[in-house]
Amino acid sequence: MGYPNNISKHLLIANASKSWNDKIEAMYRQQLQNWKMAFNHYRQYESVEKREISLNESKLIVQFNPARARSTCADLSKKTIENRRCFLCAHHLPEDQKGYTILEKYLLLVNPFPIFERHLTISDFDHIPQKIEGRIPDLLELSKLLSDFTVFYNGPKCGASAPDHFHFQAAKSGFMPIEKDMHNESLIKILYSTNDLKVYELEKYLRKTIVLKSASVEAINEAFLKIYKQLPFDEESDEPRMNLLALYENNEYHLILFPRKDQRPQCYFRNEENRIIISPASVEMAGVLVTPNEENFRNLKLADIEEIYSDVSLNELNLKF
Repeated sequence: MGYPNNISKHLLIANASKSWNDKIEAMYRQQLQNWKMAFNHYRQYESVEKREISLNESKLIVQFNPARARSTCADLSKKTIENRRCFLCAHHLPEDQKGYTILEKYLLLVNPFPIFERHLTISDFDHIPQKIEGRIPDLLELSKLLSDFTVFYNGPKCGASAPDHFHFQAAKSGFMPIEKDMHNESLIKILYSTNDLKVYELEKYLRKTIVLKSASVEAINEAFLKIYKQLPFDEESDEPRMNLLALYENNEYHLILFPRKDQRPQCYFRNEENRIIISPASVEMAGVLVTPNEENFRNLKLADIEEIYSDVSLNELNLKF
């Protein structure tokens, strides 16, 4: 397939016989050897500090990552977005940034501002708004192709730093606590179940967490649409506020939904002395709370995290199927 020149010049030659996981490792080798900015940022990531906080039978991870300030503290007002250059459009990418096409509509790239050892950006060829409607099959298919990764979606007012350009992201599987917790039977409350679909939520988990599990893309998509229609519609986002993660394990798709009521917690807006600089996106909702502030990293307590989740999560939600 031919691609516009602004995309073609950023493409690596993919070995068709290799798996996507192997292609991604080849992309990382090429990019870290040839793209100085990416090399420097991934080298800096090696010194990022992390600590754990216990939560019932689970855990939460707090990460001190100064580079996260770029997105955590981003001005996402409509005027600012309209006036800045879109960093996901192919004709604005750095010359050295290279990647692959996937599903014939997305660019798969190394994210140059990592919060994981392997952090991908998967952006639409075209400059169209961040809106999940009609994209769930793509999200699930990506999770199957990128079997070593968890693929995620941040809504326009739920952590997306480029709400004007549709994109997913992906992280190497196994790091986010939700990936283990979603299998913990002591947390699971079944909401709906058929022969080919299970929908459940996690209890005693601080934030509303809904998991859809099936071997069928169609079954999950249909159930998601039922939930989507019951969520409060947000005019600014042009969709309900949410974060989504998708994994493919044991021949089944898992779609994890975090319904949201707000973009940032109240502690984000406190005076400097009491401010906690955490702006939850999918990663934070999944249990990895990233802050660019060292004092916040050292002092963050479970009570603070409870407050953060309470402020941004849509916990009062009674779904019908």
